[in-house]
Amino acid sequence: MSPARPPQRVAAVDALRALALLPVVAINWAGYPALPDAGPLSPPSPSGDVAAQAVSWFLHALVAGKGISLLAFLFGYSQGLSQTRGAQALAMRRRRLGKLLVLGLLHGTLLYMGDILTLYAVAGSVLALWAGHSMARLKLRLRVLVALELAVVAFTIVLSAVPLAGDPSVPLSVPATWADWTLRNAGHFVSTTIAFVLLGLPIPLLLMTAGMMAARLRLFSHPRWEPALHRWSRRWLWPAVAVNVAFAALLWPGLRDGDVYVTGRYAIFYLYPTLLLLSAAVPALVLRMKRNPRWLTALAPLGRHTLSLYLLSSVLSFALFSGAGLAWQPGTVLAAGLALAYWAAGLLIAQALGARRLPLERWLSR
Repeated sequence: MSPARPPQRVAAVDALRALALLPVVAINWAGYPALPDAGPLSPPSPSGDVAAQAVSWFLHALVAGKGISLLAFLFGYSQGLSQTRGAQALAMRRRRLGKLLVLGLLHGTLLYMGDILTLYAVAGSVLALWAGHSMARLKLRLRVLVALELAVVAFTIVLSAVPLAGDPSVPLSVPATWADWTLRNAGHFVSTTIAFVLLGLPIPLLLMTAGMMAARLRLFSHPRWEPALHRWSRRWLWPAVAVNVAFAALLWPGLRDGDVYVTGRYAIFYLYPTLLLLSAAVPALVLRMKRNPRWLTALAPLGRHTLSLYLLSSVLSFALFSGAGLAWQPGTVLAAGLALAYWAAGLLIAQALGARRLPLERWLSR
């Protein structure tokens, strides 16, 4: 049996991964004041500031959910690029997923309760079992996952209508000792992770499965798909933008004021307009990058270091925003601006690194 080969690198996939990092950091930082009970974003701060409201609306309408959804799709796409099958390849995937799980548990417990690595590792473990499935079987899996997700949505709507007793949790941005903050953060991380694994697994697994199928078709690299991608993005991009804008506009009065009922409905449904938008925006971005390779040159290096930069962003948010750190609350506009500056610095760092890989990426690939 030939040795298991790592997934091939496709520049467009790396570039998309780099783009996905920006909304992840922006939402994590701008939404930090909402932790641990609400999210993914907090109301605009200061509440009466027009600029804060404009930036918050933009984040709710066109940014929230886009990064985590795209990263899940690209996770599956990278898995699908591997041509190696069999027990040895499965063992290698399991080792990498085990390492990712360890990172996720440490990250969620010690730094940021909104960790996504743990859920990706769990979903990726299921995906690894499907690596040898035919396209027909994967299509069947997609249908099952869609049905499961519809059932989860119905259950979540019913559950959210049940009044909860007890006082709200202490925000994680309130000053506290390191031990007290860590205990509270870890407790919320464990409870939300269990809830996500029980109820939230279908969405990332669906996206990963779709990504793996897209990779087998060489959707982003084979010229035969370009006309279809162009037609799809041209037909659906602006309608998808309109759906996302309308969704945020409909809920905006409650989102602006921090209404618990409205923010709960947003948290239940916001990924569905997101998926529609990504289905049209991602092909448009891939085609644009093919026509203008300078985009690939600028973005692809960052896409090779997203794990390290994601974790470093949590270190910074812990130090700056958490109650165990400086407990700084910079406001919506400044938090979003800092996230953009951090992402831009990541672009420069990745360019300077060249072909070198950061320690976490090297460790995970072994």
